Amino acid sequence: MNYINAGKRDILIFPSFKGIEKIQTIRNKYDELANIIPPHITLAFPFDLPISNEKLKEELGQILSKYEKIDITCEGISFIKDEIINKYYIFLNITEGNETIKNINKDIYEKVLKIPKSSNYIPHITLGTVNEIDANITLNETFETTIENIIVESIGKNEESIIEFKIELGKENKQ
Repeated sequence: MNYINAGKRDILIFPSFKGIEKIQTIRNKYDELANIIPPHITLAFPFDLPISNEKLKEELGQILSKYEKIDITCEGISFIKDEIINKYYIFLNITEGNETIKNINKDIYEKVLKIPKSSNYIPHITLGTVNEIDANITLNETFETTIENIIVESIGKNEESIIEFKIELGKENKQ
């Protein structure tokens, strides 16, 4: 495993689904991080900025206070080609809550991190990578939950997830 993100932070949603073990079964087969971090939706990809956790929490709290809890539904799998690594990512599609997640992602990059981001962000849960599209990889269930908070984590030296703090959506997030 290539530990290129060790020491960085990222911003995630850890959804809690009934039947999440079905998601994890696929991740165990196709995602090298399956045993290191639970299924998640990435809101801000690994970054290395000189901002303290306290300041990051304060700034995130300000923008996230305007977002209420998010009902999400995930269903269906997509294969998205990554030309850099020449592989296909397997995505569990988010079919409800997509626009809100995109707006949060945009706000985080523009108002908090103040770093350029890709305009083609697709909210999803990564199930793994494959060399070619495989029609035998299926997940026919529908997963639903309500997202109440987001997590900021540090990435450890072995890519493990170290939770720094969480911020509740729709609340005044005070220190």
